[in-house]
Amino acid sequence: MKKYVTPHKLQFVGKAWEIRHALRQEKKRRGENLPLAVLLSEKMLSVSK
Repeated sequence: MKKYVTPHKLQFVGKAWEIRHALRQEKKRRGENLPLAVLLSEKMLSVSK
């Protein structure tokens, strides 16, 4: 799976199970029950800095 991150876009390329697995790993790493929109917006903010 590949992940492309730009200041305005986050794109996952891969099989559906790979993308689900990556999202679950991120959720476990954070230890929180964050909505996907919040998680993605934080990723976008960290890239633009």
